Amino acid sequence: MSRSCDEEIDDRLAEAAAGWVARLQSADARDQDRAELQRWLRADPSHAVAYDEMKALWGSLKDAPVSLDSLKARRSPAARAIGLVMLVGVIAASSCAVYQMGLIDRWRADYYTEVGEVRSVVLEDGTKIDLDTDTAIAVRYSVGERHVELLRGQAFFDVAKNPARPFIVDDGSLSATALGTHYSVQTAAGSLPHLVQVEEGVVEVKTGGNDTVLRAGDAITVDSSGKATVAKADVANETAWRQGKLVFSATPLSKVAETLARYRHGRIVILDAQAADRKVSGVFDLSNTDEALAIIKSNLPVSVTRVTDVLVLIGSK
Repeated sequence: MSRSCDEEIDDRLAEAAAGWVARLQSADARDQDRAELQRWLRADPSHAVAYDEMKALWGSLKDAPVSLDSLKARRSPAARAIGLVMLVGVIAASSCAVYQMGLIDRWRADYYTEVGEVRSVVLEDGTKIDLDTDTAIAVRYSVGERHVELLRGQAFFDVAKNPARPFIVDDGSLSATALGTHYSVQTAAGSLPHLVQVEEGVVEVKTGGNDTVLRAGDAITVDSSGKATVAKADVANETAWRQGKLVFSATPLSKVAETLARYRHGRIVILDAQAADRKVSGVFDLSNTDEALAIIKSNLPVSVTRVTDVLVLIGSK
């Protein structure tokens, strides 16, 4: 494949298409699966383009149905070939954009974390910042203000009070200003929106020309269209990553999988809507996402198949 990163199909579309190819090549594929695929293909012209590309990548395996259960035999030629094809189809489309962007952000940053790493830093004024996985920040202090640019990821700010120098966090689409408070800011990534959550104090959020004042327990999300929504949030649970934990309460498996994927290298692909909608509740150790996946497998009617060290497939049983 000789196309540049800019010409690659969207990574989430590639992921969905690769999932459909794997699902339809499975010996367990049903007429219902084929009907759902046709509906998905008709939903948008780009779906058919992505599906054809992923199917072509499947190459020599396109005429050899393989049960998902058999993929557990990771040393078999079929597993290795499927792993290679799925890696190309699911990961290659996003590798240029994601990894190069990460390197650039880290190069620009004063502080950053690697994938799966959580750390704390203390700035010159005593402000403490907790950096979530794959996060990068640039610090720009001046006489009149304290400015932090959130380049990627999510960070929690325990701001040292100084009314003469407002503390501003900016992610390029919104800014959150506080004199002294505890709050988190998450920049958008994939399906994750821009997000500000306040644990203590008052924060003024500016986005799209609008100003919103948040107080303890408030959260604001800003979607890709710029629409802002304010709601109450359990900030302690939502930011439990600071203590090395991930807390879910009746959370769709699709969101859980996306969250777990942020703390590990590679992809977690959900193969069907029924599995994606399954609800998950529990507290997981973010440093052991394999254990989290094992717990999910033992408590839900889903299969969890590790194709390679960087690709996991989840589907309904």
